[in-house]
Amino acid sequence: MRPPVQAAPAEAALAIARSHVEDAAVNAVTFRAMDAFYPVEHVRHGRPSRLGQRLHRLAPEVAIGGDTASFDEALRGTFTNALLVMQDGAIVAERYFNGADSSSRFNSWSVAKSITSVLIGIAVDRGMIGSVTDPVERYLPELAQSAYAGVTIEQMLMMRDGTSYTEQADGEASTLQRAAVRSVYRNETRFTDVRGLGIERLNPPGAVFNYSTLTSSLLGRVVESASGMTLAAFTERYLWKPAGMEAPAFWVLDGTLPEGRAFGGSSFNATLRDYGRFGQMMLDGGRANGRQVVSRAWVEKSTRYTGPEAVIKGAPRGYQYQWWTMLGTDRFEAIGVHGQFVSIDPASRTVIVKLSHWPERGGAQYNRDTLALLDAIRDDLKKPVESGTP
Repeated sequence: MRPPVQAAPAEAALAIARSHVEDAAVNAVTFRAMDAFYPVEHVRHGRPSRLGQRLHRLAPEVAIGGDTASFDEALRGTFTNALLVMQDGAIVAERYFNGADSSSRFNSWSVAKSITSVLIGIAVDRGMIGSVTDPVERYLPELAQSAYAGVTIEQMLMMRDGTSYTEQADGEASTLQRAAVRSVYRNETRFTDVRGLGIERLNPPGAVFNYSTLTSSLLGRVVESASGMTLAAFTERYLWKPAGMEAPAFWVLDGTLPEGRAFGGSSFNATLRDYGRFGQMMLDGGRANGRQVVSRAWVEKSTRYTGPEAVIKGAPRGYQYQWWTMLGTDRFEAIGVHGQFVSIDPASRTVIVKLSHWPERGGAQYNRDTLALLDAIRDDLKKPVESGTP
């Protein structure tokens, strides 16, 4: 007879479960069930805007992994959970995998950074934030004695805060990992509490690109401080309802309310079509559902890279206000780990949302294969539709 199993306390069990959410064996499911693992704050929707349909039988051949794959092979080979292709505001293709459907709310991971950027823009448009040149401690006074003192909102949007923060680190726990364990996994403190993380001033603010989920989460706190609202409440009132989203969404929190705060640099969760609506709003210069949700000026300033060179060695990438750009084009993208993409291409008037479950956080080959897939989709849309085919 087996001895009885001693159950762990609920808090300890959740912390353990959270540490396995990204595991390749389960992430096709966990990435659309984050509210089963974390405390969340919901974002309600209003009256949904209508999405047109102009279905196109996509059948591109895609060069991935050193070989040529069919469209379906490429979707599965890049670990797709859901795919939405829109052109001129109409759905031309919509696919779901692994038991997901149109009601599934998918984790965006760092696509959330681009959403937070829009929320900053709305707060600036409405005069809640005076200017992006304001120092961050104007809104978060607790940072006045930290390495972030004197860093402007704009420098934070561009990931140039000058601190020693590490998103990844070889051979040791990164700042992100240490902050996440104590806050997001264990809910012992807030993710944006920079105390005890050993963060120092390393470079002059504005000088060096250093990708930081903590910086983005601090920007979420700026929105909260400037508006007097939680990030979820602000998102609901000024973005989700005005833009005509069709389903509720949620932000993952680093603790239960009222102490918990939105993990503003990651982990916003929404349906595939609503990510498409978000991308379409950006393609349309901040306009959605018959109204200007965020100013055209903010959209243009956010998505046009002003730097002199690529921010990633060996990749033609720029980074503006929490949007990735593709050098030599006017394309811009919101990107999250494990293959989350909201790819916006003004030249072809397309928005492609690809939500994935890559078996690891990054990977150059996965990225190359996904970009090849997105390019193949856009090229296929240029072909004339045969008479009688959808």
